[in-house]
Amino acid sequence: MNAVLDLRPIIPAAIVAVTGVVVLLAQAFAPSGRAAPSPVLSLAGLAGALASVWLLAGGRAEGAVLAGALTADGLALFLQAVILAVAVLTVLLSPAYLRANGMERGEYYALLLFSVVGMLGLVSTLELVSMFVALEIMSVALYGMVGLDRARPESQEAALKYFVNGAFASAFLLYGVALVYGVSGSTSLDRITRALGVASPETLPLAVLGAALLLVGFGFKVASVPFHMWAPDVYEGAPTPVTAFMSAGVKAAAFGALLRVFGYGLADLASHWQPLVAALAIVTMLLGNLAALAQRNLKRLLAYSSIAHAGYLMSALVAAPVLAGEAILFYVVAYAAVNLGGFGVIAALSKGGQEPATVADLAGLAERRPLLAATLTLFLVSLTGIPITAGFVGKFYLFNAAVASGWVVLALVGVLASVVSAYYYLRVVVAMYMEPPLGEDRWAAVSPAAALALALSAGVTLLFGLWPAPVLTFARLAGRSLL
Repeated sequence: MNAVLDLRPIIPAAIVAVTGVVVLLAQAFAPSGRAAPSPVLSLAGLAGALASVWLLAGGRAEGAVLAGALTADGLALFLQAVILAVAVLTVLLSPAYLRANGMERGEYYALLLFSVVGMLGLVSTLELVSMFVALEIMSVALYGMVGLDRARPESQEAALKYFVNGAFASAFLLYGVALVYGVSGSTSLDRITRALGVASPETLPLAVLGAALLLVGFGFKVASVPFHMWAPDVYEGAPTPVTAFMSAGVKAAAFGALLRVFGYGLADLASHWQPLVAALAIVTMLLGNLAALAQRNLKRLLAYSSIAHAGYLMSALVAAPVLAGEAILFYVVAYAAVNLGGFGVIAALSKGGQEPATVADLAGLAERRPLLAATLTLFLVSLTGIPITAGFVGKFYLFNAAVASGWVVLALVGVLASVVSAYYYLRVVVAMYMEPPLGEDRWAAVSPAAALALALSAGVTLLFGLWPAPVLTFARLAGRSLL
C-alpha cells in the first residue's frame, strides 16, 4: 500500500483526543462547587468523531498515512464506529452512577476519551510498533479508570492487578514484535507479509515463536485462557460503567488488531498458529463457562461469561480472512450491545454506593421493575444464543466460519459450551421472575440517560437478531480489507 499525503484517517482519533483535553480544561476552570459539563462535552466530541467516520466511509480515504502506519480501510472504520458507539453508551450510563457513588469527577470522562483514542489507533494501525503504542494509550487510561473509586479497596486492588498483568502482557507483545522484526526486517504488516512469503526454512521457528508471543500478548487483552486470571477480580472491583466499557470496547479493539495481525500480517504462518488458536479457543470456551457455573456475584459471573465469549470469537479466527472478518465483526457488534446492557442494568440500579452484587439481590426484580427485568432477560437470552437475538445470529456465523474452514470440533465445543451457559444465565432470570423480593426496594430509579442507553442496547440486540443483513453486509465488506 503506497503512503499518501492524506491525513483524513487520523481525524476521528484527533477529534476524540482534543475533546479529552477540552474536558480536562473544563474541569480545571469550572467554578468552585460546580461540576463541569463533562458528559455533554464528551458526547459532543464522540458524536463528531462518529460523523467523521461516516464521512470517511463515504469518501473512501483508504490510503496509509504517517509513513504507512495508519489507515482508514473498511476494517478500521467499521471497528471505529463500534468503539465510538460503545463510548457513547458508556457516557450515558455514567453520570447517575458516578453521582450515586461519589465519583463525579471530570477526569473520568477524560480518561475514557483517551482510552478511546488508543482503541481507535489499535484497529487502524498497519505497523506493530504503532499498534503497541496505541495499546498502551488504551491500557494506561483504563488502569486509571479501574482505580477511580479510591474509597473502595477492591477498586485499588483491581487497578493494581490490571496494571501488573497489563505490563506483563506488554512484555510478551514486545518480544513477539522483536522476533518478527528479526525475521522480516520490518514492523510494517505489509512488509512482514511479503518477507514471510519468501522466508527461508531456517527462519521459520523464529517467526512461529514471534507469532506465539504476539498471541500471548493479545490473549491477555482479550482474557483468553490461560491468560484470564485478572479478569474476574478487575471486572468486580472496577466501577460498573468502566467494567461495561472494558468488556465491550477492549474486546472490539483487541480482536480488530488480532484480525489484522494474524489474518493479514502472519497469514503465511497460518498452518502453524491456527492449531494453537484452536486449542486456546476450546479451553477458553470450556473453562469460562464451567467457572461461571459456580459464581454468585453478578460481575464475576459476567466476567467468566466474557472469557467464554473470547473463546467463541477465537473459534472464528482460524477461518479464511473474509469469513473470519465477517463473523467476528458482526459478533463484536452483538456482544458489545449485550454486555453494555447487562452491566448497564447493574449500574443503573446503583444507589448510595450500593448496587446489585449477587444473583439473590435481583430476586423479585420483575415484580418491582418489570421493564428493567425484561430488558436484562433479553440481554441474558442473547448471551446464551437463543434465536431472534443478535447473540444467536452472531454465534451461528462464528461457528459457521469454523466449520467452513474445516474446524468442526470448534463448532461442536462452542455449541456444547453455549448449552452449559444457559444454566447460569437463566438462573438470573429465575431469580428475577420466580423468587419473591427480599426486604424493601433499595435500588435507584433508572435515570433518563441510562434508560436511553439500555433502550439502544436492547434495540440493537433485537433488531440485529431479526434483521442482521445490513450489518453482515458491512462486516463482509470490512473483512475484505484483510485480502
